[in-house]
Amino acid sequence: MNLILWILVLGLIAALVSVPTSIQVQATLGIASVIVVAALKPVAMDSMVARFAMMSVASTLVMRYWAWRVTETLPPIDDPISFIPAIFLFFVETYAIAVFFLSGFMTADPIKRGLPPKVAARDLPTVDILVPSYNEPIEMLAVTLSAAKNMHYPAHKRTVILCDDGGTDQRCNHENPEIAEASRKRRRDMIALCNELGVVYSTRPRNEHAKAGNMSAALEKQNGELVVVFDADHVPSRDFLARTVGYFVEDPKLFLVQTPHFFLNPDPIDRNVGFRDDCPPENEMFYHLSHRGLDRWGGAFFCGSAAVLRRQALDEAGGFAGDTITEDAETALQIHRNGWKSIYVDHAMIAGLQPETFVSFIEQRGRWATGMMQLLILKNPLRGKGLSFTQRLCYLNSMTFWLFPLVRMTFILAPLAYLFFGLQIFVATIEEVAVYMTSYMAVNFMIQNALYGKVRWPLISEIYETAQAPYLSKAIFKTVANPRGAKFNVTAKDEILEEDFVSPIYKPLVLIFVLTLLGVVAAAVRWFLYPGDHNIIMVVGGWAVYNFLLVGAALRAISERQQRRQVPRVPTNISATVALGGNTPVFQSATVVDASTSGCRIVLRPRSTPDGAASPLPVKGETFYFTPEFPKSPHLENAVRVQVQSVIREGDSVAVGVRFDPAQPMVVRETVAHMIFGDSASWEAIRATRNKKMGLIVGMLYVLKLSVEGIVNTLRALADEPARLKRVAAREEKIVVVESQPAHLLAFGEAFDPPPSGRPVSLLQAAIAQGQAPTMPGAHPAQGPQGGSA
Repeated sequence: MNLILWILVLGLIAALVSVPTSIQVQATLGIASVIVVAALKPVAMDSMVARFAMMSVASTLVMRYWAWRVTETLPPIDDPISFIPAIFLFFVETYAIAVFFLSGFMTADPIKRGLPPKVAARDLPTVDILVPSYNEPIEMLAVTLSAAKNMHYPAHKRTVILCDDGGTDQRCNHENPEIAEASRKRRRDMIALCNELGVVYSTRPRNEHAKAGNMSAALEKQNGELVVVFDADHVPSRDFLARTVGYFVEDPKLFLVQTPHFFLNPDPIDRNVGFRDDCPPENEMFYHLSHRGLDRWGGAFFCGSAAVLRRQALDEAGGFAGDTITEDAETALQIHRNGWKSIYVDHAMIAGLQPETFVSFIEQRGRWATGMMQLLILKNPLRGKGLSFTQRLCYLNSMTFWLFPLVRMTFILAPLAYLFFGLQIFVATIEEVAVYMTSYMAVNFMIQNALYGKVRWPLISEIYETAQAPYLSKAIFKTVANPRGAKFNVTAKDEILEEDFVSPIYKPLVLIFVLTLLGVVAAAVRWFLYPGDHNIIMVVGGWAVYNFLLVGAALRAISERQQRRQVPRVPTNISATVALGGNTPVFQSATVVDASTSGCRIVLRPRSTPDGAASPLPVKGETFYFTPEFPKSPHLENAVRVQVQSVIREGDSVAVGVRFDPAQPMVVRETVAHMIFGDSASWEAIRATRNKKMGLIVGMLYVLKLSVEGIVNTLRALADEPARLKRVAAREEKIVVVESQPAHLLAFGEAFDPPPSGRPVSLLQAAIAQGQAPTMPGAHPAQGPQGGSA
């Protein structure tokens, strides 16, 4: 019904804009439309009627602008030097307008799903949980696998599989002996990890078809009715299956339940540009709004992780698709063609990691753009059978979105055609621009702010697009030239930035910045040299200034900021019992207020002992145990051994920063994983704090501030970079000179080895010595205060 109403309104709009009227009437129409949209904007997302009315009025202005552009603003065709770039700009604008209507349609009525229907344990389907891996560190995989193993589900109906593509036969027998040995060691370590956790290890003979081939090979040995996929750094909460599986029991034609990707760390553009802490993350617009809109029209698709799929549908499609490097969307497209259905549940139940560097970010987004272009060319959703009309629109919207680099580059470079070469690519008087373009731009910005205000602040999308455009444009052109030539590259997720530096791929963005700066200078020069062209210079020069400020804000993306913490801290509020005092411990209540996989911060409120003595306080370097309290998951309450890193008094309490002892049993790692990742309510609470609306004018002023700061700080970083590179070269030269010394002597100055008499002569003696060590009162050997392994 909504689609029919939308088409009827578009027909009415087409009739309205085709009626010739005076420019005074058009000005009145534009002002009235802007006022109506502004009045409806505050209530549009709370009322379907208001939203529909607002979009209808906005559509009228947008179509009026397009009709004006095609009929009155193009240069004559007998001037090809101006006409060719003008018509190219017009086609790009037409694409942008089509995206406006398509996006408006997709988000017209986003759906919100609650819990699935209740299912008795005996009726639950069997589930295979795949964790594909290539080169991720064992510490990261241990956390993800531990969390996957401890999800709420009958143990006999759940199988966790590590799909290891870094230890394949091909890599273990590689012609390069270093790669071969590293791969064999990885395979041994991964098998040991899986045995300790009680999960399945899977590898394959050859690395074919990347992630898709890796998962398909693992499924050949399994027979679960449902398949869950988690990326190696996507740690699930315990309620993941509880919030998804029931939908498959309810609907036998359902093949996919996709959930959001939530990230613990900001992406490099967010961090480097310096967005406020409450600024919504870049991916939130897609996962909190757009994908709910796709769900309304039957177009929710597989995003590669944090999803559940039906095995039968996968088998019918021949497994995970591998013709493109976006195996997720390609798989969903094929299964949708076979008549299966999908849904989207907007509840964050995994926590992952964004790339840390601008280089890794661009590589990741380049892979996405390449894959979607491959899909558009090789698997065009407008062709072939099986998809409904709305599903075709959904996939078309998702694929053509990745043309934004070409659109953004066109909008950046277009005004330079006039400012540098005098080409007439936009023929209009200042009065026409004020009547048609001003109202069009105002309504466009207001619609974006109304629809996406809580998940995307004004002009933030433009900053992201500008930062990526010169890099992703190349990837798109390469894909169009050779759609089957793309290669899947794994995104690095464990990088550490030891110091501030300028990204090695800075040149394209700096070049764009210089061009826009020269454009502003050219506008000023033309203003003084050509007084008769003031009208057109006002328009094109204003456009050039806008581009300069936008590129200025995006420019800071190349200025990498120091990031030494490999694993982000997560806010928590978990009660715990702390045992202090060595062989005669005193137990104290405490609260874990934040944690990561490497350590946490514990707040103590010291109290006097029964004999009136002061409670012991930890000191730096001391080792003690604490046990977090999980009322809903008591079996995961194990004592965790930690070492004190800092002690800070905060009024009546003491904040103790601790590092987890890495040499602890796997059950302790499971305790740590649950303490950080176990409750999805934590991620939803964080999302809620960052879904705050910012007004249009305030948002634009905020971006202006970012632009000024970005230009100043990036120019300073570029000026400092030669000196930094000299320091790096000097350090490397020094290391080369003394490389004959062992690495541990270079790094620490000593070996830390025990004297010969103190060294265990065998692993057996070491185990005996450890077993004879004194244990804490009330605990069995090798057990913590609460009975868990320590």
